[in-house]
Amino acid sequence: MRFGIHMPQKGGFARNVKRAVEIGCQTLQVFVGNPTSWNPPLPKPEELVQRGELLREHSIFPLIVHTAYLVNLAAAKEEFYQKSRLLFRKTLQNACNLGSAYLVLHVGSHGGRGYKKGMELFISTLKEEMEDWPSSDIELLLENTAGGGTSMGGTFISIGNIIKALGDDAPLGLCLDTAHAWAAGYDFSTGEGLKKAMDELNEHVGLERVKAIHANDSATPRGSHRDRHAHLGEGYIGDEGFKEFFSYPWPENLPVILETPEIGSKWDAINLSKLHLYSGEPRVVKRGIEEDG
Repeated sequence: MRFGIHMPQKGGFARNVKRAVEIGCQTLQVFVGNPTSWNPPLPKPEELVQRGELLREHSIFPLIVHTAYLVNLAAAKEEFYQKSRLLFRKTLQNACNLGSAYLVLHVGSHGGRGYKKGMELFISTLKEEMEDWPSSDIELLLENTAGGGTSMGGTFISIGNIIKALGDDAPLGLCLDTAHAWAAGYDFSTGEGLKKAMDELNEHVGLERVKAIHANDSATPRGSHRDRHAHLGEGYIGDEGFKEFFSYPWPENLPVILETPEIGSKWDAINLSKLHLYSGEPRVVKRGIEEDG
């Protein structure tokens, strides 16, 4: 497995890459722009290419781009839906220019129109977007949700249905968020619970479709359907739960990204250390990396 953080934006890209390498990151996730704004940045393609070269220089891979939180391809309001599609397309193109392997997208919310209609719109929208997919080098990863309110994608069954509807050849996979899965009701903290969860995942999604993990503890109880992240070992999943989770035979180079609170602080290194502890993977920390790019 390859461990990393969601890299903060404040301080500059090169400086943050330097810090990430120094604390032992092997992979990174980023936003390309403000995650709560409809206005995507318009960086020059050559600037994004230079950033991608910097990551390769420091053996940071794969790079994962996360879409803005606003994007909802199942939105009930037409204006919101159209703005979501536009922002999705621009983010996808920026991710391609950056050399990202994966673009993470929340399944979205039906906004009160009903689950069936919301899911139909989401699937039909992705079908249309994938007709003009910009590159075979980037894959869309659907992130499971906590399943609260009108949100969709809270179960592996629902995500599996999306994948089946889009076909085996669709550039589509799963980004498994541990805190969201826990809040949705999945139990990773016991051997029996993990087996049941993974049996469902394997049957409806397939382990080969799991291309990334968001490793986050949950500040809310299992089945709460509330999305509240916590530092590893500080929430309801706990140290023993994560040890159980990482005992599963995950693919060797699967990227594992921390989205824990206070990104950009001392907690990044603390949580990274815990990932290595849970998984038994050796940790390599580099010092004295020259800042460039």
